Amino acid sequence: MKARMKKITALLLSSAMAVSMLAGCGSSGNEAAKSDGGADNAAPKNQEAQDTQGEAAEGGESEGETEITFWCKDSLETGPQNTTIADAIAERTGVRLNVVNGDAQKFKVLLAGGDLPGIVNSNYGDLGVDANALLESGQLIPLDELIEEHAPNLKERFADAIEYSKEFLSNDGQLYYLPVQINKVTDKKVVDRSGANLALYTRYDLYKQIGSPEIKSIDDYLNTLKAMQDAEPETADGKKTYAISGWSDWGLWMWTIPYQAMAGVTNWSYGMCYDMVNKEPLATYYSEPFWDCMKYYNKAYNMGILDPEIFTQKYDNYMDKLKNGQTFVTYANWLYNTANDTYAAAGEPEKGFEIIPTGLTYMYNAYEGEKPFGWAQDYPLALTKNCEDPVKAIKMIDYLFSEDGARLLNSGVEGVHWEVVDGVPQMTQEYRDNVAANPTYAQSEGFAYTKLSGLSSSQILSDGYPSSLLKAAEEVKKSVTEVDRIFIADSDTPDAEYAGQVIEAKIASGEYQLKTEMDLTPTLIKEPSDETKNLSAQVDEYVKVGVADVIMAPEAEFEAKKAAFIEAIEGKGYAEVVAEMEGIWGEAQKIAQEFAAE
Repeated sequence: MKARMKKITALLLSSAMAVSMLAGCGSSGNEAAKSDGGADNAAPKNQEAQDTQGEAAEGGESEGETEITFWCKDSLETGPQNTTIADAIAERTGVRLNVVNGDAQKFKVLLAGGDLPGIVNSNYGDLGVDANALLESGQLIPLDELIEEHAPNLKERFADAIEYSKEFLSNDGQLYYLPVQINKVTDKKVVDRSGANLALYTRYDLYKQIGSPEIKSIDDYLNTLKAMQDAEPETADGKKTYAISGWSDWGLWMWTIPYQAMAGVTNWSYGMCYDMVNKEPLATYYSEPFWDCMKYYNKAYNMGILDPEIFTQKYDNYMDKLKNGQTFVTYANWLYNTANDTYAAAGEPEKGFEIIPTGLTYMYNAYEGEKPFGWAQDYPLALTKNCEDPVKAIKMIDYLFSEDGARLLNSGVEGVHWEVVDGVPQMTQEYRDNVAANPTYAQSEGFAYTKLSGLSSSQILSDGYPSSLLKAAEEVKKSVTEVDRIFIADSDTPDAEYAGQVIEAKIASGEYQLKTEMDLTPTLIKEPSDETKNLSAQVDEYVKVGVADVIMAPEAEFEAKKAAFIEAIEGKGYAEVVAEMEGIWGEAQKIAQEFAAE
């Protein structure tokens, strides 16, 4: 065991795939924001959470309120936190969070100088160093004795996650990291408002206007989009419409994320992606899903339904077009929400987006599956040698990993942000009004600390509702607009209360796909060599330009352009990148199998 533990010290994920594929596009503070593998990890009951709260409030070695520094990029302000949620944490645990934040360069400077804050979440994208490098710096403290003596909730309820961390996130068998966002599946699903996290959402009112043609393939879908554009070639104020648009300032996001998600593929990193259905890695730029995506855009371009500014415009420009009605396809649940809410606010609630047939059937993250190790090696919590009071810190974390702590971090303070009405916990009208009036309201109230939550925002608690009441069906249905009601009526799912439940029913019937079984292998992927990183970066820089050449080619030249594209990336070392990444995958897969066997 110890020999293997040393061997896998290097197997640290730079960015967990499900999170990294959404970089730049995750839930906002207004939707504040992984399940356990057995009874040991069951979500704690309310009384147990209250017991945890009581112990936490006793404090550590010192009495009274103690400031503890915490690296948090999501907070609006640095320094001691005086938000409503921070006040509640201080009242219940005796700890006042003192936020330090900045970019990866700042974190590297703090690391080099031994000046890290007391609490950190390890994430390569945010910090510029991976969990192994942070551990090897010698600046983290072991948590075993602290948990044994001061954290009964962690000890009893998170044993599986702790064992995972000691096995894969340690260089000496001690515990240094606590995985966050653990999700235990219950018989109640927390279904996304739109029905997926990523999809090709389509203007449903226009789809109906052209007669709701049958769609069995991506070509049928493209022909439908062409008919929609012909039916509405410009907006009411004379702006040109394109069925498909997008943006260029999120790197390769447009070309490697949304279309592939509906094909059951998620981005990994370094020129690789992951087949969620078959649970295997794919070399992105050799893969069928990538080239199907390129073919989709190439056909759209040649049909005149692809906005040529997709290659140059920024995300904000796309958002303007989405809100103005200049484009008929969007790509993520937050974009769906924004568009449908914008139409409703403008007095046109019958207009908006829904998931219609496209020939692609995977519904990415329609609801969460079993995640006994949560986000695993992405954003695990650690205490540093600079922690102002480790005892108080671990007691606070013990509380925040309880049901009450999860509800506080994800739904806010009872009586302010949420309340119980007729036995149903729900967000207050005050909260809804403030969020509608101020886009940073939730952050300003403290919904920025969710990476301290041991339980997922979707975790069903013992009261039967998710830790984030924003995700409860009772709350989601309050956002339903007229276009949703029309979509539900057309769907032959009379029990559905919002659009996402239509998609849930279609997953259950087999019309759509979703795989929620956990695969440990992706959480054990180590960082490649610096040479491979450099080669991959060169490949990606070429791809940013090369996709335009492929997409804008006449259809008759597509295969020739594809061959030239592959030749060009291989000239930049892509085959060598793939070879190393496939080797890394194979090593991680072997270790995952050994761990599962034990």
